[in-house]
Amino acid sequence: MFLPREESDDLEKKGQSVIEQVTYNKRSEFVQLLFDVKPTAITNFPGIESFCDYLEHDAFQPLMGPTFGLIWGMISCANPKEIADCWDWSLAVLQVLRSEQSGISIHDLFQRLEQSGNSKQKLGPEQDKSYVYIAIFGVLCWSSLVVRPRLIFTDDVAPNLTCLLPLGFKSTNASTSHRISDRCMRPILTTFRSFKPQHWGDQSDDRTQIGATEMDSLYQASLNIHVLRHFGKVTIQWVDTISEHLRFNPANRRLSLFRFPTFCALLVIHGDNVCSAIRSVADQFDPLSQEDRDQCCVSLEQEIILSYRLLFGQDGKSRKLARGEVCKLKSSLAKQNVDVMLLDLCERKYEHGSLWWKRYDKVLRSYPSEIWPITCRTIEGHLQQNDVYNARDSFPRLGPRLIKLQQFSSRQRPSKLTDLWRDRRNPLQWYTFWAVLLVGGVANVLAALQLAVGVAQLKASL
Repeated sequence: MFLPREESDDLEKKGQSVIEQVTYNKRSEFVQLLFDVKPTAITNFPGIESFCDYLEHDAFQPLMGPTFGLIWGMISCANPKEIADCWDWSLAVLQVLRSEQSGISIHDLFQRLEQSGNSKQKLGPEQDKSYVYIAIFGVLCWSSLVVRPRLIFTDDVAPNLTCLLPLGFKSTNASTSHRISDRCMRPILTTFRSFKPQHWGDQSDDRTQIGATEMDSLYQASLNIHVLRHFGKVTIQWVDTISEHLRFNPANRRLSLFRFPTFCALLVIHGDNVCSAIRSVADQFDPLSQEDRDQCCVSLEQEIILSYRLLFGQDGKSRKLARGEVCKLKSSLAKQNVDVMLLDLCERKYEHGSLWWKRYDKVLRSYPSEIWPITCRTIEGHLQQNDVYNARDSFPRLGPRLIKLQQFSSRQRPSKLTDLWRDRRNPLQWYTFWAVLLVGGVANVLAALQLAVGVAQLKASL
């Protein structure tokens, strides 16, 4: 028996609507479980949908393959037919994580999943559990966004707990020198600690050098994206991990920027609710020492949010460039939304009007005051933008990266006379140059006129 075409289309639409609603519920449950918040708190940050889009359309893809077939039996779930079914695995791991302490290992999490009432099968001692460990490792990475997990391995590379390195970074054998079974027995924080040098390096020398030379001032005129693009030919690469934010490669002039500021905002506001195991992962990637961290009043997430204003939001030409960059990002992401907060931070002008009568952007002012570093807040708790920022106070972690970017910008020289007029990276030098040129030009014109008058008088006397 065949249904009429119209009825068949209606049933298909209803079925699709049910699937979308189930997917939305799983997304919402994951975010609520991760940040331990109520649904009403999520509605205040619609940009988190872009993070969920990234997980579905990018991060979850390898889990659909046959190599990860064992994980579905552990949570009493059939092999996924839709990519949205992968939320079930992430939710199962996250539920176990919430009840555990930071010293837990990936093997401990595996055992908790087996002991849960949802598990259909028990893996024997001789069965290869490598891809189960890797799938658990993947959820830890996606829940913290500190690194990108490697989930696909070729025949000549043994499966292991490794991450995808930032572009331009050379791989070492340090992360693969131990068997996966040995690494999974270690505490989670020990596992992630080995990845820190690959993403942050040793910034202690850079920070000491910056303090010694007193070059800890960050100038908006040198760091806005218009100047970097026009004089330095810098291009932007949007990345999915926090540790890659503001990483600059001078060889190809590519600047990496994190594309999920809403994720940072939720961490700032609800970070204390995140389970201790995931917090320990983020702590292992903090470039500050424990002593500096105890004295610091600014979080890494606050630094990231403020950096969008420094690079884009405080300069009109940079805001226009931001619109173009966001359009490129939209076109490069199939079926993924762009973080709404990214648009607000990069494209909105905060202050309008003159010195005596100012009004402020309502959207930016509607964000909670906690998302801004305390060093850049007014008494009322609103954002206070500056032309000059202190790297140690406002950017204690990202300061070394911004200093290096500023040094690169300062080394670029104008090649045309019009570029000399546009180049206001050093206001004192700009005003001095044009004042000397103007005064010298007027003096030369007056001298020429005086000479012409003298010549005319000489001719008249003859």
